[in-house]
Amino acid sequence: MQEFKSAPEPAPVRAAPPAETEAPPVPSNGDADAISAAVEELKVSDEPAAAPSVSASSAAAAVEVIPDAPEDEGKVVETYRKLLEEDPRDHLNVVFIGHVDAGKSTLGGQILFVTDQARQLGGWGRAAVLVRAALMPAVDKRTIEKYEREAKDKNRESWYMAYIMDTNEEERVKGITVEVGRAKFETEKRRYTVLDAPGHKNYVPNMIMGAAQADVAVLVISSRKGEYETGFEKGGQTREHAQLAKTLGVVKLIVVVNKLDDSSVVLEGGQWSQERYDDIVKGLTPFLKTAGYNPKKDLTFIPISALSGQNVKNRASKEACPWYQGPTLFEALDSVEIAERPPTAPFRMPIIDKYKDMGTMIMGKSEAGLVSVGDVLQVMPNKLRVKVEAVYRDELESFAAK
Repeated sequence: MQEFKSAPEPAPVRAAPPAETEAPPVPSNGDADAISAAVEELKVSDEPAAAPSVSASSAAAAVEVIPDAPEDEGKVVETYRKLLEEDPRDHLNVVFIGHVDAGKSTLGGQILFVTDQARQLGGWGRAAVLVRAALMPAVDKRTIEKYEREAKDKNRESWYMAYIMDTNEEERVKGITVEVGRAKFETEKRRYTVLDAPGHKNYVPNMIMGAAQADVAVLVISSRKGEYETGFEKGGQTREHAQLAKTLGVVKLIVVVNKLDDSSVVLEGGQWSQERYDDIVKGLTPFLKTAGYNPKKDLTFIPISALSGQNVKNRASKEACPWYQGPTLFEALDSVEIAERPPTAPFRMPIIDKYKDMGTMIMGKSEAGLVSVGDVLQVMPNKLRVKVEAVYRDELESFAAK
């Protein structure tokens, strides 16, 4: 998530370079009065206030750079060069969607577990590793053992991996995700922000908030007997989540067929059922095609076990899944092609949240351009001019963002 601190700027405007932002937009409800009211609140107040929670129906205001003289393009190029020197990898927001109990939080927890193990062995520069480790403690074996004991006490032995993502006590007691969980992980090629959306139908607005921020969606399907059918039927959330993601602009969808190691579908000797996997793929493909996804370009199907981690980062064993030769989830994410965000274009960032803290802090996902400290931006639709006093990327202060 990217944030920057702004202050009103009535003076004549100078140009502003673009920026990278990692927290994406929340869809507007189309109410012009609500948008105007939200923008008016951006004006600086002397009284600091806590950050409010944002619902999916909250108004979103767009931020754009005020056009500047052509010679400032050199400044933009230099800023972009410095950002690439700092870390040349792309950043992607990934939302996990699907029916309740499909294994979304367990998959998110498994990803954090395996990447934190790798991060302790290396990383993108030792200084960056140490800083991130201080902000986000590693998920080590001792932590997993603690979660296993806690899950057992709640009679949810198989839920321990989900506790990495579901940190709220209410979520752990109920056994369902309520709020959109956030976490970060890295590969050699890219940096990712995970958005763990709730699967229960009562929390669809929260799911919309997560999907609106995403570059790519991972649709988690439970292959357990009865669970796939329940999720895909009219009352299930598999259909609704896939349609909402497409409507919100998520054009790439990775479908992971989870729980193939479950006792209800696994074959003798522990081998995953190719027949069950093929039936699910054949059932989902026509529906996803009608939802607007191109089966050849936009869809990737992967059999996985979120609990054991097979085909997540490392390939499943030949004993478990000898019939699958495709990519792992990490390989699929690293190969996803997303629309380019031109660094020299005017800065564009839909606002998803704001709060007061020595000025106004606004958060959003950069859709184009760069933003730097000192830039003068314009908040639409009220054309309120603001000056950027600070920029934050991954909760760390930075000179710029793209």
